[in-house]
Amino acid sequence: MTTYIQMLQAEIAAQEAAISTEKADAANTALERLTPLEDRLARLLATIPADVQREGLSLPALRAGLKGRWRGTCHSGELGAALRKLGFHRRRQWRSEGGFKALWYPL
Repeated sequence: MTTYIQMLQAEIAAQEAAISTEKADAANTALERLTPLEDRLARLLATIPADVQREGLSLPALRAGLKGRWRGTCHSGELGAALRKLGFHRRRQWRSEGGFKALWYPL
């Protein structure tokens, strides 16, 4: 009987740990979403190698790595403004070979 009680107590402790981890993750996600977009973008750009940045970054690829303030991903217009503030500029390519591309390059 004592072994059974010990097993139940261990299971309850594991469940409580999982619940506290979920609460901490939810709090971190909420805090991340309230962080200004420029800060989140700067952190994301720090993880991308410089040679990849020089090849050009697409807006959809960057949006996939950033969460929006309220839901989903961030707005494209806000992301473009934040990229300009961080020293990036957009080049549009209208070639028929690969179709239309708008890539962002560091200055």
